[in-house]
Amino acid sequence: MLRKTITIDEELFKKLEINDITSQYQSFSELVSNALQLLIEKQKKEHYKQAMIEASKDELYIKDMKEIEEAFEYSDFESKS
Repeated sequence: MLRKTITIDEELFKKLEINDITSQYQSFSELVSNALQLLIEKQKKEHYKQAMIEASKDELYIKDMKEIEEAFEYSDFESKS
């Protein structure tokens, strides 16, 4: 485990306490780690979203997706035997 010292705005810390967020964690370190993990996940989703927006503008990608859709067009109607 890596140890880092942080400084937090006093008003932000008060908001965490008022909203009973600090009591949901065993330690402030756990709270910070959890918040950073959520930030990483949010950033991953945003990068994925941006990549999909870019892909939606790519003619080759659109062509490939149409070919895949056509290839699997009837698979939704197949029954499991």
